[in-house]
Amino acid sequence: MKGLETTRRGVLAKATGAGLALSSMSPSLAGAQGRGGVGLDPADPAQALEAMIKMRGALDEQLVISCIACRYHGVVNARMTPFYNLVAATFARYRRAPSGEYDGVSFEIEYFIDPATGGVLDQWKNPYTGEVVQAHHTDSKPVKFRIGLDSQMQFAPAPLYKGAVISHQTLPLQIIGNDVWSTEVTTASVPTEGGKPILFNETTTNHASLSDLGTPGLMRVKTDAQYIGVSSFRPWQAMGDQQGEMIGFGEGCVGIALDELPAQWRAITKTRHPEALVDPGSYLDPLWKTL
Repeated sequence: MKGLETTRRGVLAKATGAGLALSSMSPSLAGAQGRGGVGLDPADPAQALEAMIKMRGALDEQLVISCIACRYHGVVNARMTPFYNLVAATFARYRRAPSGEYDGVSFEIEYFIDPATGGVLDQWKNPYTGEVVQAHHTDSKPVKFRIGLDSQMQFAPAPLYKGAVISHQTLPLQIIGNDVWSTEVTTASVPTEGGKPILFNETTTNHASLSDLGTPGLMRVKTDAQYIGVSSFRPWQAMGDQQGEMIGFGEGCVGIALDELPAQWRAITKTRHPEALVDPGSYLDPLWKTL
């Protein structure tokens, strides 16, 4: 890991790996029926929790692989300027506790991508200042967390970084026909040495089918994801006195095979973290054994 100022994903370690909480469900959604008459009552905390785990992980202890591909822009005076792309993979496992809560562990490896070449971006040219700086890729340390019966998440230890203030909330499930969306909202403030704190505000929306979620025996469901985040500039970007923010947006999947990860990610990982292509679960083993 190369520093807190890399990306919000390095700070929050989530990836769609570790940032969920669930607010109360709208009564109007109770008893929604999917194709074939399969139901899901999002007003029932037990059903809501199970649906959330199926969408972001698995009810059993299998390794769950997720990915996200994002585009980042700077925003100054409401005008967007392309910065770089980002591709990330998250690996996670979940275990149901006797209480019915879920314990989880996850970690993430991400890279900045040059939009022009599609290759890894190690040197980045600041479009506002013209300065060329070293890009800070992030390999997050494995984190441990618990999702309670009320679907609230707690990290261990918390907060992840000294002085960080992090909050999570998942909005009520949206159900239209056979489609279900679960949106997570994360905000964070992370102090830096001798500078302004880094601020993050993001949403990640997971999408699955109602019929899959209500089918007995399924440990996880096919899930796609959309991400949008707004954050302050990073110290490594050498912005000086430039005012503005960054916006990132992208798409991804949850519960895919290792060989289904983006080709860019696999190619870069082959040279930088080859062990992650052989046994990614080994990264999680030390924390997993403590659950």
